[in-house]
Amino acid sequence: MANTGCLSPGAFLSKVPEFFQTANEKHITVRLTAKRLIEHDPVEGNLEFDSTNHPDYDVSKKASEISVSSRSDREYPLLIRMSYGSHDKKTKCSTVVKASELDQFWQEYSSVFKGGMQNLIKKKKKKSKNGTISKTGKKNKVAKKN
Repeated sequence: MANTGCLSPGAFLSKVPEFFQTANEKHITVRLTAKRLIEHDPVEGNLEFDSTNHPDYDVSKKASEISVSSRSDREYPLLIRMSYGSHDKKTKCSTVVKASELDQFWQEYSSVFKGGMQNLIKKKKKKSKNGTISKTGKKNKVAKKN
């Protein structure tokens, strides 16, 4: 398993085209995930992990229905992971983006991401039950033989 570790956002963005190029050549899937990064404190524990006693730190749907007097104003960084392959042949890398840098990162990320989708093949249209679909998209009735 090749793990390039946690890179800076700029280095991560330079790796994205490499991942897509390799995935396109090998015809495999690139997996992208994004989630809030919470550093676990094993001694004191985290309020974010105790949503029963501290619902104001819970971000689930149930917590939004509970009315609380105070909410957490803490900004969390975003952990973004990218990988392809499976098991021993898995290649992956990740980055941590601060909340203040997120807008700029998403703009750069989306432009790089779109560049990796150039080799996608358009799906062929399937025949419908009542007839065939022509290039114009209109249905042509097919006469049934008795």
